[in-house]
Amino acid sequence: MNISQAFAEFPAEAAIIGRILAGYTDLELALMNCVKSAREDMDTVLKAMFRARGETQRVDIADAFGRQAYRALELGTQFEMGLGAIRHCMKIRNQYSHCIWWNDNTGQLAFANFEEIAKLNEVVKDLRGMSVRHVSVEHLQAQFAYFEYASNLLIWVLHEANKKTERPAFPNLNQPAARMPPPLYLS
Repeated sequence: MNISQAFAEFPAEAAIIGRILAGYTDLELALMNCVKSAREDMDTVLKAMFRARGETQRVDIADAFGRQAYRALELGTQFEMGLGAIRHCMKIRNQYSHCIWWNDNTGQLAFANFEEIAKLNEVVKDLRGMSVRHVSVEHLQAQFAYFEYASNLLIWVLHEANKKTERPAFPNLNQPAARMPPPLYLS
């Protein structure tokens, strides 16, 4: 079996997973822009967020820098909704970046996360203890649409902050309708 056999057998799923993995950084960039706009300090926000190792730390730093600034602009709820959306996107991204993929003959792409059994406080003798999860094209499309929702929400929050502080902003940008986060996997 070659290294990309599962993705060769599920090319549509592979393409969307690739977009999710590669596109996650765009969400962190949108979050950084959102926070630097409210604080009017690109240098500090950029360096604090991106000197930190790990996406959880970057989101937590953005939260610490941005939450009070957005509350002062009466956009705290919307900023916090954006943070929540980013955190869910991070869960989606992380589960895919830390797993193994295969065709288990169910008709859906299967995956499992090695970290799950690595955290066990018992001797691991084989991989049978891993939880097998599945994804489909439709499911992955819903997840990617949620990434786009998170990005659009942060862009909207940024432009609303710019309006309130009399900086340039898109005049007719509408707040995206709230979306429920999609499940991390099908089964």
